[in-house]
Order: sequence, then C-alpha cells, then structure tokens
Amino acid sequence: MAPRPRTAQSLESRRSRGTQSYRCRVCRGIHPLRKCKRFRKLSAEKRLRAVLINKYCSNCLAHQHSEGTCRSQDGCKKCGGSHHTLLHMHEERAPERTPQPTASPSRPLRKPVQPTRSHPRHSARSASRSSSPIRVAIERPRPEVSAPSTAVATLVRQKTVHILPTAIVVVDTGSCTFETAAMIDPCMAVSSIDRSLAAAFRLPFTSLGDDEVCSATLRSRTGNFKLEVVLKLDPSLKIRTPIRALSDSTRAKFGDIRLADEQFHRPATISLVLGADVFAKLIQPGFLKLEDGLPVAQSTVFGWTVSGAVLES
Repeated sequence: MAPRPRTAQSLESRRSRGTQSYRCRVCRGIHPLRKCKRFRKLSAEKRLRAVLINKYCSNCLAHQHSEGTCRSQDGCKKCGGSHHTLLHMHEERAPERTPQPTASPSRPLRKPVQPTRSHPRHSARSASRSSSPIRVAIERPRPEVSAPSTAVATLVRQKTVHILPTAIVVVDTGSCTFETAAMIDPCMAVSSIDRSLAAAFRLPFTSLGDDEVCSATLRSRTGNFKLEVVLKLDPSLKIRTPIRALSDSTRAKFGDIRLADEQFHRPATISLVLGADVFAKLIQPGFLKLEDGLPVAQSTVFGWTVSGAVLES
C-alpha cells in the first residue's frame, strides 16, 4: 500500500510545533534554555526565578517531559544536589589563611611565653617565688552586673507589647489571587512561606538541593506594584504578632496614613515572610515617629507598616 502524500499544511504544522517546542521562554530565541546567553548572564537567584516562572525542569532545564518526570541523573556538578549546575546558589568559600607573624630585621624575634593555667588566686604567690624577670599581670575581678529580677521582667512584659511590621499583600499564582498577611523582615536572608499555606494557594514547588522553593507574584492592593519572588518552603512558619490586642486608641493614632495592614493591632498568625532578598524593593522613603511609647511607621510599596514597642498601662 503506497504511503499517503504529506500535504504542505501538515508539514508546516509539524515544523511550527518543533519550532515552538525549542523556543526559549526567556529571550524567545530558538535554542534550549541552557544555551540561552541572556539566561546564563543572570545571577543564580534570577535563573531560579526564570526556571520556576517559565515552568522549566529545575534538574535538567527541559521545557517539558513526555512522561511527567525527569530521568536525568546528572544533578549539580558543584554540590551533587538534585538541580542543574546553573541553579547552584551556595558558593564554597576558600579557607581563610591565618597571618603569620613576621620578624623585624632590626629587632630579634623573642620566643613567645607559654601562658600558665594557674588559678587567679595563686598568680601573685607564684610570681613572688619565681626568679624569672617576667612580670605577671594580675587580673582584678570585674564587678558582676546582676540581671533584672523576675518580677521586674514580668512587669515590663505586662506593660509592653511588641509589634512586627506586617502588610496585606496579594499573591498571584497565575490562575488565582489570594490576600494574606506578610511580615517584612530584613533579618531573614531568604523570603519564606509556610508549607501548608503554599499548598492552600496551590503554588508549584521544586527541590533545590536540600530545600524546596516555589515561585509567586506579589502585588499591592492599591497600586501597580508587582514583584516576582522565590519563596523557600518552611515546614512550620507561624509567627504570632502582636501577642495580645492593642487598644483602639493606639490604632487611632495612625488613622491619617494609608496602612499596609489596617488590623495590625489585632493578634494574627503570619505564615509569609519577605526577607532581605526583596527588602530593598519594598521599602520607600518615609519614616514616622509620633511620640514615645508608640510604635513607628515605615512607608512601603504596600502602605505604611507599623512596628516597635507599645507601652500601655
């Protein structure tokens, strides 16, 4: 039976499908992602964002797998983790060299004196009996500073309530949007999200060495701010702030500014933390200190965050 002739339309359709399958989603060129010049010039963190946002395989950088799972056994050539080498973010540091003492050409190098492990009480006695001309320095005991009593510490805690800076953000997963409270903390190196919250938002995640990460788009509720973030999954990220409700009079002090979290004075559990990796993109010029005993306000892309200690009677 003679084979059926292929029409020009079917050949063009197959050619276009092949072209689209190898079209780079970063620069729109016709090549695999690992050969993309624009992709290779990015930092490891931005490469990871590009992989997660464009839904590439983090292990082999393939655009898709016919069976849904990656069969590549190569892994990272730097750490052996289950991710591509171009996504390796933990660079090994060379061991620091201890500077060696150099002898001065004009003065002879003296032999170092080995310290003794004698008790401080016997230092003066051993020095008087020794015939060596080396002087022994006697350390006088420093006065001990007593820690505050338990009653004082309890009293301070009862009158002071600490507030952490929070903001209500919009999490865009690509198909749905959710509003949730997030804490802005520059002391956390990498932005993180609780695993249960990421599962509730149905955020796709991938393994990166020993960690698991996911990608999402953060938006402001009022402005046009948009930021692509990579979030590290934390099995138990639950931060309570404040520990107890503040008075309505404290909340009324900040009624003249657009707050990032209107309910900052009510206790809530935070499961999303925006860390130092995005902190500079969130903070705006503007700092407000009203009076002693009240928290301060900082301007951000989400509005004004309120944080600090509140002294209430």
